[in-house]
This record gives sequence, C-alpha cells and structure tokens, in this order.
Amino acid sequence: MASVITPSADEGIIADGPTGIVAADAHGLAGISYRQLDHWARQGWVTPSVDPGEGRSGRRRYSADDVVRLDLLRHLAVSRVNPAAAGPLVARCEIPAGDVRIVWGPVGARDADAVGLRVVPAGEALETVESSGAWVVYNPADVRTRITGTVTPPAVRTTSERPVAGTEPATREAATSERRSA
Repeated sequence: MASVITPSADEGIIADGPTGIVAADAHGLAGISYRQLDHWARQGWVTPSVDPGEGRSGRRRYSADDVVRLDLLRHLAVSRVNPAAAGPLVARCEIPAGDVRIVWGPVGARDADAVGLRVVPAGEALETVESSGAWVVYNPADVRTRITGTVTPPAVRTTSERPVAGTEPATREAATSERRSA
C-alpha cells in the first residue's frame, strides 16, 4: 500500500506497515472526532490492532482495516443505528478487499436476532436490500481511497475559464444589492 502524508504523520504512513496509522490521523480519515475514536476503543468496538498504545510509546496505531471499521461504525451511527448494538458486530466484522458492500438490517425487524451485519459482493447488494425491511448500505471504497491517498484534489479554475453565472461571490453580492435597491 502507498505511503500517505497526513498532518500527524512524521514521514508519511504506510497503512498496513509496521508503523500503522496514528490515532490523530485515524479519526480524521474515518470522519469522527478524536473523542469518539477514544470512546469506541474503550468500548472495544474498534481497537488499534497495530499498537494499542500501552507502555513506553503511548501512541495508538491503527491498521487500514481498523479505519474502515471506524468509518463503518460512523456510517451506521449517522444512519441512526445504535452504536451500542452495532459496535460489537463491527468489532468482529472482517471486510475483504475488493468491491463489497456492508449491509445492516433489516431495520425494524420484529426478531432482534434477524438484524445483523453482512458483507456482500457489490453486485449482490441490491438483491439483499430488496428483501423485506429497510437496510443501511455502506461502501468502504471512499475511506480506502482516503487511506491510500489517491483522492484527487478539486480542480482549480484558471483565470481564463469563465465562471458560471451566479456562482462567484462578487456576482452573488452584486445581484443581492441590485435586488435590494429595486
């Protein structure tokens, strides 16, 4: 896996290398707060698998798979799935490489044992969610792209390109002031 330069990395990180991803970078890559990362680690839902941060080093280090699990748990929490119910299942979830989807559900099932986390090939995800009930679907590709550092920066407009009408701040301000004076 390629080296990724992040704000907290000394010389760049190799996600599955011996150094792992420090907690300060892991929470940013997963889109959660450092406090949330710490809470989920204390609960045992997603713990650092490279270095637990005990002893002399004191820095927790996560693998790329740990960061994917953090992002999965964040996605489920944002989708209003109780992290206390999903956390233990996410902790045991093995997310294979490749184009897969992780589905949670069926949401609202009468039998609590019927609700669960499943890893399915991307091509079978639609078939899974078309069964009865509501499902939460997670695609790990975005966070994997952030981890490997292959995210392309947004295009920078050159001065020769013309802006679309109404999108430049000066244009919006002028239009607003014209409406006020009319």
